[in-house]
Parts: sequence; C-alpha cells; structure tokens
Amino acid sequence: MPMYEYKCKDCDHAFEKLLKRMTDTQTVPCPKCQSAKTVRAFSVFAVGAETGGRSPSPAPAGCGRCQEPGGCGMN
Repeated sequence: MPMYEYKCKDCDHAFEKLLKRMTDTQTVPCPKCQSAKTVRAFSVFAVGAETGGRSPSPAPAGCGRCQEPGGCGMN
C-alpha cells in the first residue's frame, strides 16, 4: 500500500496517509482541522547505499581534527 504526503490548504498542516491503491483519488481530510481542502504533496523516498556485502570502512582514530589518538589536548 502506498504512503502519500498531504498538505492542508486551510491550516498548512503536513501529514501522511496510507492508501489502499495508488489510484485512490478520495478526498483525504486534514487530521488537525478536518478540512477537505488538502492536496497531495510532492514526496521523495530515500534508498540506502549498498555496500556489496562489505562492512563500511571504520572511522579514523582520533578526534577528526588532528587525527592523533585520544582527544585533542590529551597528547
């Protein structure tokens, strides 16, 4: 079942709605103000990067600034 993002024209509330079919064109009321003046918003989805079965590279040792072991000022 597809999940769609909607926005209310009356109260500007953004919300999501799970629909049975992609072709459902039913009016989706705003859950905040119950207005029927809602529009389907443009939404995108994220896909995780594939690692090809490898583990991600470990983070470098150190604080990230000087790359020395331990925290800065601890050397």
